[in-house]
Amino acid sequence: MDGAKIKDLRTKRGLSLTELAKRSGVSKSYLSFLERNMQQNPSIEVLEKIAKALDVNMYSLFIDETTCTSIKATHLDRETLELAIELDNANVDKEKLRMLIDLLK
Repeated sequence: MDGAKIKDLRTKRGLSLTELAKRSGVSKSYLSFLERNMQQNPSIEVLEKIAKALDVNMYSLFIDETTCTSIKATHLDRETLELAIELDNANVDKEKLRMLIDLLK
């Protein structure tokens, strides 16, 4: 995830970091870290809050609308993102999921 995408969406909507923090319930300092790519691994829950506050689909945080390719050349499609959200909502342990992926390889 590229924090510049969040900053771009925020500024296009005329929101300050403070306003986005209020709307999303995510701290201003954490948002700043995200936008400056100092924090690159936010939870699905945080991304959902930010997307809702920006009035966009969470998928939009990963997609460059001008080229319709995902940021940093990753290939996250809608189904993959929805699966990740479902796993997060089901509180699937990430370490166990990594072990399962290793087994499947």
